[in-house]
Amino acid sequence: MSTMAIILKAIEPMQDRGIVYDVGLRFSPSTLSVDKFNPGVVAYDMKIISDSLHCNAVRIEGEDIDRLVHASVTAHINGLKVFFNPWLMEGSANDVVSYMGKAAKAAEALRQKGIDITFVTGCEFSLFNPGIFEGKNVNERINTLSALAQLKDSITLNEKIEEYSIKLNDVLYRIVNKVRGYFHGPVTYSAGTWEPVDWSIFDAVGIDYYRDLQSDKEYLDGLERYFKIGKPLYVMEVGCCAFEGAAELGSTGYTICMGTDKKGNGIYLEGKVPIRNEKVQADYAEKQIRLLNESGVNGMFIFEFSFPIAPYREKGHDADMTAYPIVKSYPPEDLRSKLLPPWEPKEAFHRISKVYKELKN
Repeated sequence: MSTMAIILKAIEPMQDRGIVYDVGLRFSPSTLSVDKFNPGVVAYDMKIISDSLHCNAVRIEGEDIDRLVHASVTAHINGLKVFFNPWLMEGSANDVVSYMGKAAKAAEALRQKGIDITFVTGCEFSLFNPGIFEGKNVNERINTLSALAQLKDSITLNEKIEEYSIKLNDVLYRIVNKVRGYFHGPVTYSAGTWEPVDWSIFDAVGIDYYRDLQSDKEYLDGLERYFKIGKPLYVMEVGCCAFEGAAELGSTGYTICMGTDKKGNGIYLEGKVPIRNEKVQADYAEKQIRLLNESGVNGMFIFEFSFPIAPYREKGHDADMTAYPIVKSYPPEDLRSKLLPPWEPKEAFHRISKVYKELKN
């Protein structure tokens, strides 16, 4: 498909305007991104996502299946289409296949109740789970991917890609077979752009499609290989952080924060403290929504609604600005964290609301 063909798809605007909603992921063995699951907050958030953000779809991701189910029911009550995304980080292939079977049973029960639900069979498995790339954890596997990208020997590169492709698709075949044994609705996957997925086993193509330094044309041209597959195409993640220069970093913006020192202050790459700038995040979100709406994709999900494990602080370490949420959460010691909602909208929230409302009408 040529670039012109993609542009001509503008006569068919995206069907699904969405956002990613996290109910608790284990980015480290001892920590959940959402420590305490609060049904009251979820109910408030889903109403806001539908009524104020003007979304008609939500990608709900998390490890605990009961949390996923509860959030999905709440989303449905608020008129949202559900992309049900169980995610067992660092699980072995066998563990993930078994886990996905349990999740598929729960998702099918929701579908039988009339919920519009698509099953997402994981996300970027090659990075977040062992067995595809070399590495004991996600950071080591990212290093493997980086080394792969720097290979100059095309023969070695092709051999490596083929090796990883066979391993990844073997796992995905097993997962999809298990899921389809219980779930009878549409099935997709949230792939990294580096992952050579066999999309023939899925009902829709799903890619995490961030933008960094590409021009508009380069960004849109990158979609061609996915449109050629001939199936519905969803951008499952896109977004950036809220500091100056974050738009040019896209999916890697978070990497400039390397932790905190003994005083609780942020440690940043090359010792440079970033400057918080919510307008950068808002501009990026608006640009991507408009571009993707013109591209002909079936839907998109801004990454992400909230991320309470990375709270905003006026003094000390502002973890929020090097994360991706469009609302800023507060730390436990801040009384605002006890309110409903325990967050405040950032500039990106208002900008997304404006653009999604335009597309809705």
